[in-house]
Amino acid sequence: MENNITNLNEYSYLLDEVTRYRQDLHRIPELGFWVYKTGAYVKGILSKLNCKTEPLVNTGLSAFFDFGSDESIAFRCDMDGLPIEEQTVAFYASEHEGCMHACGHDGHMANMLGFAHVLDRYKKEGLRFPYNALLIFQPAEETIDGAEAIVNTSIFQDYNVKAIYGLHLWPMIEKGEITSKPGPMMARSTNVKVIFEGKSAHAGEPEKGRDALMAACEFVTSIYHYKDKFIRERSILQFGKMESGNVRNAISPHTRLDGTMRTFNDLTWAKIVNAMRNIGADIESTLGVKVDVDVSQWHPAVVNDPVLYSKIKYALKKLDYVELRRPVMIAEDFSCFEQVLPGVFFFLGTGTGIPLHNDHFDFDEDVLLSGIKLFDTLFKTQLATGTIDIRS
Repeated sequence: MENNITNLNEYSYLLDEVTRYRQDLHRIPELGFWVYKTGAYVKGILSKLNCKTEPLVNTGLSAFFDFGSDESIAFRCDMDGLPIEEQTVAFYASEHEGCMHACGHDGHMANMLGFAHVLDRYKKEGLRFPYNALLIFQPAEETIDGAEAIVNTSIFQDYNVKAIYGLHLWPMIEKGEITSKPGPMMARSTNVKVIFEGKSAHAGEPEKGRDALMAACEFVTSIYHYKDKFIRERSILQFGKMESGNVRNAISPHTRLDGTMRTFNDLTWAKIVNAMRNIGADIESTLGVKVDVDVSQWHPAVVNDPVLYSKIKYALKKLDYVELRRPVMIAEDFSCFEQVLPGVFFFLGTGTGIPLHNDHFDFDEDVLLSGIKLFDTLFKTQLATGTIDIRS
């Protein structure tokens, strides 16, 4: 593997800046579309560079580097944090109580800002490329609606975008290692909400009520049993939150379950959803508790375009690159972009082993030089885009 280890010296001049960007952004995590401080910080950095910035879905923004081409390549990073109380002792720890960059989005933004400096240098040197570069700073990745909101704009048509790339920090692979694969890479994610409406009664007279809490417990037990017994394909269904009742000594009239489902194909998704609805119908008839299963909020699996992947694969040999062996169950709304554009998503290893969404999540900023090298390599890779068009 030694011959594949990337020489990052040409990007080392960026290390101090991207480290500062990452640590500054880590201090000010914000949720969903409410990334006002974050957006202002990013815009302040980009305003010093030779690019055109525009607001995008209110709190996001784009940065366009014009190299005189008719076609553009897009690069995307996400901006939002998580509702997690940070437990690190880092001097740059979150200053916003109950909110933390526990998924590396601060690093993704710092990586993109470092890449923006590379593009700015190319502009100053008067270089020309086959493509322009469009940098996307996306809010609301964690709430799975930021990418869809951007897709519903005309930005990709406006800049004649031919392909899109993104990356995610990944703690479970070697520091600086980059990985991806053609085809399915990350799971389809579905938010599952199940509402149980019963009837309250005193705990001493349970026969006069209809117990929504008991119905919810029976639902969880039944659907977990069904999935274990009948679903053979790789998938996840997990409920992580339950809200129920008003007081300790009364039958609960209302219960809500919140969970997540991860699948790779439509048939598996439909099997699990139909099973939840059938179990809900059985509970309604036996316990008299109304059950509503809501799976309306979801985004598709990350499926990397095989044609685009084949066009860039030779260039990845310049990096510390290893092809991913099989898809992962974690989800990413980058998949929404791949519904309308050829795209490839990458993992960038931090080597820490600290899981994503963990209150101790952290990493060494020097891995971002590998991310900058990746984006720079992809930008300079000729795609012969005559066969690649925005999808209808």
